[in-house]
Amino acid sequence: MNNITLSLSDLGLMLLWAALLVLVGYLIVVLKRFNDTLKDLQEILNSNKENIEGTLNELPSIAKNIDSITGEVSHDVKAVRDTIDTITEKSGAAANSLTDTDSIITGITAIIQMAVFIKNFWGDTFPKKKRVL
Repeated sequence: MNNITLSLSDLGLMLLWAALLVLVGYLIVVLKRFNDTLKDLQEILNSNKENIEGTLNELPSIAKNIDSITGEVSHDVKAVRDTIDTITEKSGAAANSLTDTDSIITGITAIIQMAVFIKNFWGDTFPKKKRVL
């Protein structure tokens, strides 16, 4: 009878070779899928070649339109900014004038309160006589 002996280093080498074979098999599957994806991409590009070329030919005019629109928007924003600055100045002046009239409003309120107090006092002190018919 023949005896076969395996050392631990032989067993380790066999495991490494098996892992390498699995890795090569996995790499083959990945490369095949990558190749299929490239074929699909090539087919899509070939079927849409005219549309892609048309779009690429239109890009300069699109960029020119975007540039002109950007210029117009910039001009409008500057005009609006000037208007907002003017409104801010006017509202600041209005706020200052309201603080100046605050003392006048306080005085008028005091006069009205005094008139109401006098009316109530007069009505309580000298009630109206009811006429009997």
